[in-house]
Amino acid sequence: MTPIKPLHLAGLVLGLGLLFLQPANVRAQDLCGAWSGHWEDCKSGHCGPLQATFCKCDDTHYKVTFTGRFFKVFPFRYSVVLNVIDQKGDKFYLAGESNLGLFGTFTYQAEATATDFVAHYSSCRYEGKFVLSRCCCK
Repeated sequence: MTPIKPLHLAGLVLGLGLLFLQPANVRAQDLCGAWSGHWEDCKSGHCGPLQATFCKCDDTHYKVTFTGRFFKVFPFRYSVVLNVIDQKGDKFYLAGESNLGLFGTFTYQAEATATDFVAHYSSCRYEGKFVLSRCCCK
């Protein structure tokens, strides 16, 4: 058996170290978990609190359940599948569509990082945005 030379050992250790110390933006990030913030409609001026739960379906889809209030008293809850259409660095670009019955079909264009999510939505009657931040775990 040939002994490992110190120079080869150093190269092996350095190579393994670099493998595990990749920059955060190179590793796949995950949007799963609880988010909180608000929604605002540009056409009507209405706004309210908003929570969301992100669940990863696969590498290119997230099921997001939004929960909030309209007119400060009427609760709403619905889910939409958002498609990851691109990722640059630590930023995800997502898009999706959901039919909310009497309120119409909504389309979403969103940007997200590990801590912030902003989605612009539109339908034939509504247009606005969701602004969320990742909830802190205690």
